This record gives sequence, C-alpha cells and structure tokens, in this order.
Amino acid sequence: MASSTNAEMRRCPRCGHLTRADRMVKGFGRDCATQLGLVGRSIDVGHEGPDLFDLLPETEPPDECDGGDRPADRPFGG
Repeated sequence: MASSTNAEMRRCPRCGHLTRADRMVKGFGRDCATQLGLVGRSIDVGHEGPDLFDLLPETEPPDECDGGDRPADRPFGG
C-alpha cells in the first residue's frame, strides 16, 4: 500500500484542489463528489426481502376525480 507521501495527486475538476488519486470519487474530490450527489449517504446493509416499492399496488386505482365532481369545473349556471 502506498503511503501518503508517495500517493499520486490530481486536481479536482470542480474546485481545483489537489486530491489523492486513490481518494477521488468518479474523478472528483470527496467534498465535491458529495456536493454533486455522487456519494450516497446511506450504507448497504445487505437487505433481503420486500422493500417499500414491493408494497405498492401493481396498478394504480382508477382516477375518480375527473373534474366533473368539482364545483369549479361544472358548466356555468348548473
């Protein structure tokens, strides 16, 4: 493993700061990668089984609000 004195340094294309190449995320420094949303804030815990998307119904229920039942959408004088 390379020590910090021998690590290759590169410039972050966003801020221009020198960053160790082995610490870059998709070519950006860690701070810039976090600001750009490239670093997730949660960890993978190896989840098994259903998640919230599995609990959603397969199809949406029919839209019962087609506008005809709202007073503002009724014809004038009706």
